[in-house]
Amino acid sequence: SALFALAAAVAVGAWSDVNRLADAFRTFAWEAIPIAAALTVVNASVRFVKWHYYCHRVGAYPSLRDSAVIFIAGFALTVTPGKSGELFKAWFLSKRTGVPAWRAAPISIAERATDGFAIIVLTGWGLTIVWDSWVPVALASAGAVAGCALLAVIGSAAGSVPAWARPIEAWLMALPVVGKVLDRVEHRIRDMSAGAASLFDVRSLAIAVTSGILSWGAESVALWYALHAFGLPADWSLFGYALVALNAGTLAGAISLMPGGAGAADATIAAVLVGVVSHELAGAATLVIRLCTVWFGAVLGIFALIDLRDCFASVAPSK
Repeated sequence: SALFALAAAVAVGAWSDVNRLADAFRTFAWEAIPIAAALTVVNASVRFVKWHYYCHRVGAYPSLRDSAVIFIAGFALTVTPGKSGELFKAWFLSKRTGVPAWRAAPISIAERATDGFAIIVLTGWGLTIVWDSWVPVALASAGAVAGCALLAVIGSAAGSVPAWARPIEAWLMALPVVGKVLDRVEHRIRDMSAGAASLFDVRSLAIAVTSGILSWGAESVALWYALHAFGLPADWSLFGYALVALNAGTLAGAISLMPGGAGAADATIAAVLVGVVSHELAGAATLVIRLCTVWFGAVLGIFALIDLRDCFASVAPSK
């Protein structure tokens, strides 16, 4: 992941022209770094509230400290291909609370899905500001509502096997090989279904998407302020470009399945910002925001993983 991040940074530097990039940083107000980092902490804090709420929804009741440590460890786990490492949070939660890991596994899916809907809405809002038209935010909001409705339908069906599917389930269980496999994984499927059913209800989805808009909105403000620190006027138009760049970049990084979205997120943010600033300023702002939002959190996540090292200890068999 670190190598991917370094390669992305070098690519941004080459695209921006290293000499011009250095000139851009000479005009940068460095006090913007702690402010951008603080806004990233705001983002993380709102997302932590959602995570803790989700833990309670699946029947896990970790202490506030354990919940926070597991959540922060997720920052290091996000810099894995497709953020697949985040599923380890369910395992850590199981180790610390005893809740079945498969029941907690849908938390990561719910986090990614609801964050995705929030990011789509924020991207639409940014395009509405840039294009001076309400069509983008209307379409984005409609898409988010449709996505939530689909998850709600899945959630309502996940708690139990529908009547029409029970004969199929009985037939599959009667097959020699398939029945054995299903018997071994049946309890895991039921645990996962129960977890999904508790997370994909209308109230939980509404809370999650609203909190996602607040959290990723704070991160968009961090990019807006970083651009202002390069001497640009902090006007409404610049805020629109910051919204589009940060959120479209985050979405592109997630779709790319690259560790931490390296490459795809950087390229998207820089490409959007070129619409309002020079290449060197776009490259410099991209490096600043990626450092503050992704890699700052990833370093914190490593320390949290160290704190969770007891979860990896083997258990001696009872005599």
